[in-house]
Amino acid sequence: MGKTHRYIAPILGGLVFLAALFVLRHELKAYDIADIMAHVKLLPPRGVLIALILTAGNYLMMTGYDYLALHYIGRPLHYAKIVMVSFIGYAFSNNLGLSMIAGGSVRYRLYSAWGLSVSEVAKIIAFCIMTLWLGFFALCAIVFLYEPMTLPQALHLPFSSVRPIGAILLLLVMAYLLCCSIWRDKLKISALNLQLPHAKYFFPQMAVAFIHWGLAGGVVYFLLPQVDGLGYAGFMSIYLLAQLGGLLSQVPGGLGVFETIMVLLLSPRLSSPAVLGSLLVFRAIYYILPLIAASVLFAGQELFQKRDTIKAAAKALKR
Repeated sequence: MGKTHRYIAPILGGLVFLAALFVLRHELKAYDIADIMAHVKLLPPRGVLIALILTAGNYLMMTGYDYLALHYIGRPLHYAKIVMVSFIGYAFSNNLGLSMIAGGSVRYRLYSAWGLSVSEVAKIIAFCIMTLWLGFFALCAIVFLYEPMTLPQALHLPFSSVRPIGAILLLLVMAYLLCCSIWRDKLKISALNLQLPHAKYFFPQMAVAFIHWGLAGGVVYFLLPQVDGLGYAGFMSIYLLAQLGGLLSQVPGGLGVFETIMVLLLSPRLSSPAVLGSLLVFRAIYYILPLIAASVLFAGQELFQKRDTIKAAAKALKR
């Protein structure tokens, strides 16, 4: 098992890196760089700067998912290591989709090098995904109930506002909290034994997820042209519904699905070209730039680990 583990980890790391390069090529083909730069020039520099700062804060905030997960399994690591794994993992999974495969492979490759077992990494991944989704559901519930916007008929939904969606999501979150409070039995999934986190993790989980999604929404909000009568709370109702559609579609980054819903919901206030222009810049700032940085960082980490392996092998041969 030990020898197999040594071969599987580098192979997975190489496959994920190649997949990231493929997505980068696809993204750059899908969006004409000249058009993106033209939209950037039209946008207020202050809005673009705020979007960049919020994106950096967002990815930094997402380290909280891994930080809580490592404490949940009783294997805390130095925060610098958590930052690197989290950033690379989320930059890849945001663009590649299928976070269990893309981000999970990165976490397995890096965490296993620091002594974590396969089952421990699987528990970290499960905790992070669960926290991200539950926090998203809880924030959607609050925003949808507080700002129950009217839904356009073009979406063909069986209700006229987002309030029923908010109520359903709130029930799911409350059911999770109840289970964490009273159910301490382990859940057996294949060969993996999982246990729901203690209820003491609930509010830290929600805090990390709320800030993460709030910052992500802020990136789009400050890139869009100012609209009279559309405050941040009202915009978040639109943004979260578009993200919900994108997440459920399982398309990497909700590409196409997210944009379509945003255009439909903002069309009464903004022209479609204005919305799409801002969303192109959002894609560049929030998805492409972090993927480029994460790919370089991951490649550097792979080279660093291989150098150490070669040095260790050379020393062994000398003996």
